[in-house]
Amino acid sequence: MTNEVKKVPELRFPEFDGEWEEKKLGEVVNYKNGGSFESLVKNRGVYKLITLKSVNTEGKLINSEKYIDDKCVETLRKDTLVMILSEQAPGLVGMTAIIPNNNEYVLNQRVAALVPNQFIDSQFLSKLINRNQKYFSVRSAGTKVKNISKGHVESFNFLSPDYTEQQKIGEFFSKLDRQIELEEKKLELLEQQKRGYMQKIFSQELRFKDENGNEYPEWKERKFSELLSYSSNGVDKKINKNHDIAYMVNYMDVFKKTKLNTKNRDLLMEITATKIQKEKNNLKKGDILFTPSSETREDIAKSTVVFEDLDNTVYSYHLIRLRPLDSNIFSLKYSNYLSEQNFISKQFRRLAQGAQRYTLTKEYFENIKLNLPHIKEQEKIGDFFSKLDKVINKQSQKIDELKLRKQGFLQKMFV
Repeated sequence: MTNEVKKVPELRFPEFDGEWEEKKLGEVVNYKNGGSFESLVKNRGVYKLITLKSVNTEGKLINSEKYIDDKCVETLRKDTLVMILSEQAPGLVGMTAIIPNNNEYVLNQRVAALVPNQFIDSQFLSKLINRNQKYFSVRSAGTKVKNISKGHVESFNFLSPDYTEQQKIGEFFSKLDRQIELEEKKLELLEQQKRGYMQKIFSQELRFKDENGNEYPEWKERKFSELLSYSSNGVDKKINKNHDIAYMVNYMDVFKKTKLNTKNRDLLMEITATKIQKEKNNLKKGDILFTPSSETREDIAKSTVVFEDLDNTVYSYHLIRLRPLDSNIFSLKYSNYLSEQNFISKQFRRLAQGAQRYTLTKEYFENIKLNLPHIKEQEKIGDFFSKLDKVINKQSQKIDELKLRKQGFLQKMFV
């Protein structure tokens, strides 16, 4: 007999057997809609307001940063599921999270409360609903914003084991989520530590010394135009079969700070480019690529550095290339942190112009000022942050692996 006939999951705890039973969501939960509290919303208060921003695509409960003080409002019970009814972003409609405590949360409109009955485990049900998010997405309707109806929510059919097995599965995923959460907190602390060091080092509150314990020379304030040549002659990714294949660094490569060397070049997009385009836009060791525009001021002018000469590699017309006028001006690893310096990033945000999209012109870029340390101190600063970034990246990879492992279990432990 096949698993489909037997209605059992691929992976199961050994103490359980027997087929899972078909159930309908409306039969195992009490569905409630949220209220309208616009006139009562405050930035601080007694009760946290559950809104469309309170659940993410991983089924995690997020603080909406909106509060209610009125003690006459109805609060949510512990282990109640809250479900997003309006899709503000792809993959959100139908997603659920679990209320962790009694009398702390109030439900806003366009979010539903699903109160499980005594024969259904909240953790099990939330994971089961979230892994079937596509069911709710395809049944949602609307022109600008998709909405799922109460009828479609309650009509969701699923297979479920008895309550004891539900609890075992729910507890398993609860522990896995807790492990992921702890690792994410470790990552957050590492990132906070990095920001603290950046503040102290780039404000010169904390200085490095040479091998003899002596201070390096004082930092000098310089303009970008005195140190770097500016080029915005990037390549469009249009395909022409008569041209040669080349690699292209695009906006997201820089935004994600992809390390640009020969080992990682295969991660870049392949395009076709003329010989002239490749000659004009080639990337050399020490080049700094910037994103000159963004939808938010906070994301303006992200940068990454080219660590090796990259033949047959060009940069997108969405980027600008800054090339040091002297190879001894910048340490490679140090220049990789240029845009992260608070002194510089504040100038980027202040000078960026635009309404829907903020942009830095050539004139503004060239007039950005920076405090530049001696090349030897740059090397020590760059090495310090490079080592710290390796620890952060390792922690981030650990979290990604745990999440991937969780997805594997979700695939195999439900029918």
